[in-house]
Amino acid sequence: MSPREKHIPDDAQRTSICLTAEQRAAIRWIEEVRRGKKDKRITTNDILIDALWYFLEKTEGKTKDQIRAMVPAIQADDRQQNKVTEMPKLKNRR
Repeated sequence: MSPREKHIPDDAQRTSICLTAEQRAAIRWIEEVRRGKKDKRITTNDILIDALWYFLEKTEGKTKDQIRAMVPAIQADDRQQNKVTEMPKLKNRR
């Protein structure tokens, strides 16, 4: 696995979209600009999410808090528990 930190929330759902060549070029341009600024949010997902929030705030007049208030709360018990256990390190047997 890649050593990159996880940037997609656990409750995110996978979806697919179709982009034209011009739209992909625009996303690549934004990615390169962000890479030049040493920004960590350079994936297509990050760029599209940032654009969505910007659009909602500027065009529709909705804030993240207003959108969050519309989504039913997820209880901690409903989330799938991490089933990975860490094994203890063995001492050298030399």
